[in-house]
Amino acid sequence: MLDPFAGMGTSLLEANLLGLDASGYEPHPFFVDICSAKLSTRAVEQVDEVIDCLSRIRPVDDVEKAWSPTALLYLSKLVDRENLALLAGARSLEPLCPTEARPLYRLIVSRLLELAAGSKTDGIYKAPTTLKRSISVAASVGPLLRQVREDVEDLPVVLGDSVLTAASSEDMSRLPQESHDICVTSPPYLNNFDFAEMTRMELYFWEYASTWSEITERVRARLIVNTTTAPTKLRRDQSRWADMLPDDFRRILEPLIEQLAGQRRVRAGRKEYDSLVLPYFAQMRRVVQEVHRVLKPGAPFHTVVADAALYGVHIHTEELLADLMVRAGFDVKEIVRLRNRGGRWVLAKRQGAATPLGEFHIRAMKKP
Repeated sequence: MLDPFAGMGTSLLEANLLGLDASGYEPHPFFVDICSAKLSTRAVEQVDEVIDCLSRIRPVDDVEKAWSPTALLYLSKLVDRENLALLAGARSLEPLCPTEARPLYRLIVSRLLELAAGSKTDGIYKAPTTLKRSISVAASVGPLLRQVREDVEDLPVVLGDSVLTAASSEDMSRLPQESHDICVTSPPYLNNFDFAEMTRMELYFWEYASTWSEITERVRARLIVNTTTAPTKLRRDQSRWADMLPDDFRRILEPLIEQLAGQRRVRAGRKEYDSLVLPYFAQMRRVVQEVHRVLKPGAPFHTVVADAALYGVHIHTEELLADLMVRAGFDVKEIVRLRNRGGRWVLAKRQGAATPLGEFHIRAMKKP
């Protein structure tokens, strides 16, 4: 099985449990670590060592020395100093864990961090109706470790193996042509999360980056462009993205881009949604072409994606991606609406699409 947007590894693990070997691509470094924790059989074998490390958590004496000033300022808005000192102590114990078990250790400590964060702006987008309550490290570590031990004891036998590549699936050249039997994935949605901002707390905590500019350079620039907070450099080079799309497909996008540009000129936020459309579909075209190269003739291609309503301009992403699949050599069998979405985010100041947004299952097959 192939998943070009592996995320935190759910599809890869499920494939392995079904007896399938799997290949995944994921450029986000924190997601790679969490995915690795889920897929590592060695980490499961060493869960006792992980729990032993966690049982020795002690607060650090000087939190100011644990992170860069920018990172500490951000983390301090989310977690009080007492818990932050304990979490810094937990982070310092990671090198004591066996190398193979460190992704699991990082997953558990990240969960402690998430539980301890009490701010509504913890770097994870939340709907207006979401309530967020913090739980101290001291109160959560015991129950969490018991849960980990119970989960490990209940794990089924894993019958397949996974190989995860920490890179964008726009280039999957390491995978041989016609080597995979099925693709199951869900790419970033055009107007969904900025996955770097969403995980800023973890990126700072584990020191993947020490400033926002480093997050942009090391994480955001490697992801598929899909929000207005995408790196400016990627959004500005519109001619480059235009050249990567067929002329007739680009003409389908032009009226949408013009509508978005018009809305930007009259909207208070002046968000450059119009600059997202070309790079998003250009990058997704490359991924679709790579999936076609890697799949065997007759292999199924399943993807879940959503449409978009940027400034009220309805973009039928599911139909446009299906078009790119057909152009790449797939036979699109059907597009099924799975559910309506976006209801939790309805605010008086927001203008959505005239019809409900949805999530869609595109079912396709590589032509024999």
